[in-house]
Amino acid sequence: MSFLPRLFFRPSALAGPSRLPLTLARPTSLPLTTAPFSSSAISMAGHKVKSHSGSKKRFFANASGMFKRAKAGKAHLNTPLSSNHINRLAKSTYVTKTQAKKLRKLLPYA
Repeated sequence: MSFLPRLFFRPSALAGPSRLPLTLARPTSLPLTTAPFSSSAISMAGHKVKSHSGSKKRFFANASGMFKRAKAGKAHLNTPLSSNHINRLAKSTYVTKTQAKKLRKLLPYA
């Protein structure tokens, strides 16, 4: 690639006694194996993990690690339902243990 020397070094005509050529320096203070963050999901995977965007919109983690979700069946076709039933559907609920295991993988930062 012939454009690299022109990008990262100054021409020799401009380089005087006070001007040094520009070079790319890699930071050597941190080794490549250490990570600046500490999370079990990240350390197990070895890299950052993307959160599932559909799960981000539907489930919310609380401080104790449980996930809240909305109840299904309130969007449409609910005219034959009683008002008590519709009001019950408006309340939120918690996911089961088996769903929570899957959600911890889908939402590693929750």
